[in-house]
Amino acid sequence: MNIPEIDLPFIRPMMEFGRSAIPEQPAAVVVRNATVWSQGPQGQMENADLLVQTGKVVAVGPDIDAPRGAMEIDATGKHVTPGLIDPHIHSGVTAINESGFAIVPEVRMGDVVTHNNIWMYRQLAGGLTTAHIKHGSANPIGGENVFVKLRWGSLPEDLKLEGAPRTVKFALGENPKRRQGRYPDTRMGTQEIIRDHFLAARDYEREWQRWEASGEGIPPRRDLRMEAILDILNQELLISSHGYRADEFLALVRLAEEFGFRVQTLQHGIEAYKIAPELAASGVAAVVWSDWGGFKMEAYDASVYNARILIEAGVVTALHSDNNEISSRMNWEAGKLLRTGLTHEQALSTVTNQAAKAVAIDFRVGSLEADKDADFVIWSGNPLSQFTRAEQTWVDGRRYFSLEEDAAMREQIDRERTQLIQAILSISGNGNMRDLRGSN
Repeated sequence: MNIPEIDLPFIRPMMEFGRSAIPEQPAAVVVRNATVWSQGPQGQMENADLLVQTGKVVAVGPDIDAPRGAMEIDATGKHVTPGLIDPHIHSGVTAINESGFAIVPEVRMGDVVTHNNIWMYRQLAGGLTTAHIKHGSANPIGGENVFVKLRWGSLPEDLKLEGAPRTVKFALGENPKRRQGRYPDTRMGTQEIIRDHFLAARDYEREWQRWEASGEGIPPRRDLRMEAILDILNQELLISSHGYRADEFLALVRLAEEFGFRVQTLQHGIEAYKIAPELAASGVAAVVWSDWGGFKMEAYDASVYNARILIEAGVVTALHSDNNEISSRMNWEAGKLLRTGLTHEQALSTVTNQAAKAVAIDFRVGSLEADKDADFVIWSGNPLSQFTRAEQTWVDGRRYFSLEEDAAMREQIDRERTQLIQAILSISGNGNMRDLRGSN
């Protein structure tokens, strides 16, 4: 059978917009004359420069001296921000829920990360550089989450954020109790199964301590579930809990305090504004939506002022998407908060520095400060405007997205599509389509 040869490049992932190689990392890059939103102590600066070297921020400010041979970008009239952060997505993995058991902190989302996720490219195009991929909400205690950098074109292991803290998904409310034939079946059961496993983990710990002290007999059987829960109790595996209602959130916060540790974040938090002072006093962060609510009964009592009330109460507050498409425009979500009376910097903080702090990765990302990762976005205008576009998105000092490169790739994709269509038509014209079907 005469099948036409088609010259297609090797790219990763093998799909539209795949890369033939990871972008080069210039030794030094300086972005000149921009409005820089540092989201750090320097605040917002007009006509400022950003200098990065070997993947790290070196300096931000006016008239920075750059090393000889540095790559220079004229950003006159443009805005530069830290790369955006989404503390809650579910894209880029091959599984989300392990619902066979109610308590499953031993499973890990990092084991099912995939790189052939076109949403990653779309999210880069919207200025997103870091994401927290979470286990689903089918379990009172779910699996371990994973942080990724949006290093489009990399293999799954290379997407993971090195040195990131470990976090685990908890879930309250409707989702974990609606699994037929499985305990818990009520909200009170959800609370008590969590408490019961906390107690069981401490019992497991004491068994090992007794054996290690005496060395007598057979050691206890190793239990990965109990060991993960011990990590939770010892604040080595940070809780990031799904939920909506204030009463359930407060119950979980109090339960953690009973066992001598702290919940890291409450996510979704439709009613978080009702317990803002309590969250601030307990040091619990809130990760919420800009304006979602009313889509089910437990999400009914929503307020678009949720984020503002939390911020004014002193709660570390961030926005999340829980949605592939929304994650590609987190700057719009932040922009919506302006109508509630927040300042521009406060609004942007919910998807940059405060988002990083909420999930305990602010030592690496979230602001343009010396020694932090060189994750930044060059915008065509004010990043909180729906008319603004991300012109370039940089991760670790490598340019993973630009409008110019995107346009070139679109032309390449059109050419490849034409090649494939012509090949199919030529085979059909030679009467070989039957041969193709018969060869399988």
